[in-house]
Amino acid sequence: MQPVKNKAIIIFFSVIITVPLLAFTIMRWYENNIEPLPYYHNGTSIESRDVKHFTVPDFVFLNSDSTLIKGDFVRGKVWVINYFFTSCPSICPKMMAGMQQIQQAFPNDSQIRLISLTVDPYHDTPAKLKRYAATKNIGTQQWQLGTGSKPDLYRFARNGLFITATDGDGGAGDFIHSDKIVLVDKDSHIRGYYDGTDGDEIARLIKDISRLKQAP
Repeated sequence: MQPVKNKAIIIFFSVIITVPLLAFTIMRWYENNIEPLPYYHNGTSIESRDVKHFTVPDFVFLNSDSTLIKGDFVRGKVWVINYFFTSCPSICPKMMAGMQQIQQAFPNDSQIRLISLTVDPYHDTPAKLKRYAATKNIGTQQWQLGTGSKPDLYRFARNGLFITATDGDGGAGDFIHSDKIVLVDKDSHIRGYYDGTDGDEIARLIKDISRLKQAP
C-alpha cells in the first residue's frame, strides 16, 4: 500500500503545482495576445472604453538635418517615442539600444515611426544629432532624432506624454531623465509605457507594436 500512497501524494502535489502555473500561463498569454491594450491619460491606464481617450498633441521640433519634424511624420502610424541625450553615460545607451531593436524588428516599415527627443538641446544641436545617428546606424527616414527649445521639449514630455511626475518650466535648472519608451497608436492615443533598459520590456513592446499595426 505504501507505493500506492506515495504515488497519490506525488500526483496530488503535481496537480496543485501544475494547475496554478498553467492558469497563470494562460492568463499571461491572453493579456499579451487577446486582451486589448489599455489607453493612458496622465500616465494612468483608463479602464473605461466609454471615455474620450487622450490624444497626444501635435508638435514641431528640429531634426538632425535641421528640418522640421511635424505631427504629419507620425500621423496615421504606430509610433514610439523616448527622451535621451547624446552624452548620457547611464540609461540612455540602453534605451537607444532598445530603440535600435525596434527599428530592426520593423526595417523600413512605412507604418512604424520612431522619435527620440533630447533633454539637452543646448549641447544636442542638429549637427551633433546627425553625427550620433551616423555612429548608431539610425535610419532617419523611419527614426527621427529631434531637438528644439528646452521649454517646448519639456512641456511636450510632461503634458503630451506624461513621462515624468516632476513639475518644471524647462528652465536652466530643470532636467528630465526618464527610462520610459511610450507607445502611441495610429490615432495618437497612448497605449503603453515600457522600461527602455529592460530587454523583456522591449520584447513586449515589439509584440504590442505588431498588435497595434494589425488593428483596424
